[in-house]
Amino acid sequence: MAPRMKSILSRRQFLLLGAPILLAGRQVGAAGVSRSQGTYRVDVGVLYGILSLSLTGVVVEEIDWSAGRYRVRLEGKGVGMAHRTEAEGIIRGGRFLPLESRMQQTVRGRDSTVLITYDHARGQVEYHSVGYTLLMGRRRQVDDVVQVPPGQPVDDLPSAHLNFVANKLETDSDGSYRAFIVRRAWRDNEGPDDVSPSGYRAMLAPVRFLVAPDPVSGRLRGQLDMTSLSSWARPGEPARVTFDAARHLESVHSSLILGTTVTVQFASGT
Repeated sequence: MAPRMKSILSRRQFLLLGAPILLAGRQVGAAGVSRSQGTYRVDVGVLYGILSLSLTGVVVEEIDWSAGRYRVRLEGKGVGMAHRTEAEGIIRGGRFLPLESRMQQTVRGRDSTVLITYDHARGQVEYHSVGYTLLMGRRRQVDDVVQVPPGQPVDDLPSAHLNFVANKLETDSDGSYRAFIVRRAWRDNEGPDDVSPSGYRAMLAPVRFLVAPDPVSGRLRGQLDMTSLSSWARPGEPARVTFDAARHLESVHSSLILGTTVTVQFASGT
């Protein structure tokens, strides 16, 4: 169904990290292992199209129901860009819980990495990232441990989408879905190339989206609040999202600051 961390694309990592699980056409083998593979495309326009970036790649999802484990892999390349994400986790009571997320990304010759590990028994998430702002290439690094309140489920974006498909996400009183992820903390007025001389921390942040059936097609359409996912997001301007009949994400379109747009499209495979 990405990107605050690092460069503009790193902040949008949620779009890329979430992509692997947004697949239909899942195949289940005799051993209770389901596997699906598809493709995706990300198009980014910055400064009203003065700078354009695009990425195409393959997404693979594997779920071992008998062992209670899952794995999501994403690999893509574009002009001046390369990206690889792997996310692994467990399944408990039908709910998907992340254990480790790893991201490696190169944008305009600058390498970014993110490593997140989850200890659900101790209620701790360890977060490490190194990245660079898009325009001036200033370094941002985070090395932190986040304490999760007792009883509070925590996700990464792949597990959040898997839980949405399985109808396991929490909901608010207005019917919107809610998931908590761990990401870099930033100021509300953080600029695109601002860096903190005192360093960075990680934080637990809510991600909310609201969906409803389309009156014509019956497919789900909705809005995703971007303000918890990107420092480039504008309050009151959520991303537009669409889902197929099986609740898998098909597309995302977001309008951000400085004339920036992000469009992500997914195609199912085998």
